[in-house]
Amino acid sequence: MDSDHLEELKATLAKLPHTEQDHIAGFLLMERMKRNQLVMPVMHQRIDDAEPENWKTWEKTKQSLGDNR
Repeated sequence: MDSDHLEELKATLAKLPHTEQDHIAGFLLMERMKRNQLVMPVMHQRIDDAEPENWKTWEKTKQSLGDNR
């Protein structure tokens, strides 16, 4: 893709409503993450984990974030 075409595409995307921009941004993020060999195996492992004892509870999550509410 040449730089003129890319600039035209960026200008077109900038004119879209924010909700459509968000949808496209989400799509592009997922496409990028699919190419990341470090991220995708971990994501699939977490999604496929059917053992509840491996799931992090809300309380443990809050503690790890330092939220003591």
